[in-house]
Amino acid sequence: MADLKHRVELTMEHRDLILQYGYVSGRLEAALRRWPQGQAIRRVGMTGAELHLLIGDLSYSYNHDKAGRDSDAVWELCEHLESAQRTGDGDLDILW
Repeated sequence: MADLKHRVELTMEHRDLILQYGYVSGRLEAALRRWPQGQAIRRVGMTGAELHLLIGDLSYSYNHDKAGRDSDAVWELCEHLESAQRTGDGDLDILW
């Protein structure tokens, strides 16, 4: 099994943005779709490759105006994911 070394806290909004503007499949998609009803925040494990590709997909959607009115939210999600990748800390900022 792949090493899920990145444990990233996501909100339900993040999940929806990832499923809409990212190109996830397999294990990561299943983990996002298994989100317990009513749970506002969830920690999702990702491999380094999954995190890298997800950041790239969301950045592409943002940079090529694919996110429309969700652009600001997609940009903030990219910032969160890049911070988790860079620092190893996937916790959400207290302001979430």
